[in-house]
Amino acid sequence: RPHQTYLLTGAPHREKTSAAGPLSYANSAFLLSPDGQIAGRYDKQHLVPFGEYIPFRRILRFASPLVETLGEFTPGRSNTPLTCHNSRIGILICFESIFPDISRKQAQAGANLLVTLTNDAWFGRSSAPMQHLAMGVFRAVETRKTLVRAANTGISAFIDPMGRMQEASPLFTEYARSQPVALVNGLTCYVRWGYLFPWGCLLLTLIGAEVNRRKAKGKRRKV
Repeated sequence: RPHQTYLLTGAPHREKTSAAGPLSYANSAFLLSPDGQIAGRYDKQHLVPFGEYIPFRRILRFASPLVETLGEFTPGRSNTPLTCHNSRIGILICFESIFPDISRKQAQAGANLLVTLTNDAWFGRSSAPMQHLAMGVFRAVETRKTLVRAANTGISAFIDPMGRMQEASPLFTEYARSQPVALVNGLTCYVRWGYLFPWGCLLLTLIGAEVNRRKAKGKRRKV
């Protein structure tokens, strides 16, 4: 409020699906308006197995204590971008940035900026934070959107739509930066058609291999 600006932050969200129903929890990102109101919310869709939920819970009941301290989260369903002035923000929470389909759907829904919020503290000073950061480069290039990455212990970064790292923070270092970013509209071939191109390449390769096989077989018969 003192700065009259928007704030995007992560926090757990809980709600009741019905008056008599149980509480439902989500790992969420909230966009707060300058007057402190919730202007939008995104719920994480791709949850971490055994960290945010137990897969095949009925079979793996013995694993339930693993998520007792965190709670059983419910995956989100919406890809609608969060709107802030001219920005339509597609959110990627934590390891969602390694899944291209999520950013693709958000771009299809009208996002012109991608933001990753992540806690990489558990990786320590291993190579994992750098590998996680590298995934953001692919998401920026695939969608041709600027990707802004905020990690509580690093690596925070600005990645332009061409995949170029504009600036990146060190690990475990206090860091704050502001930078103008490009808001890019429009859809790339990948966002429009997904994996049609590689499947098409595979089909052409198989056709070419079959044509060559038949030609070689015909030559052997003549000999």
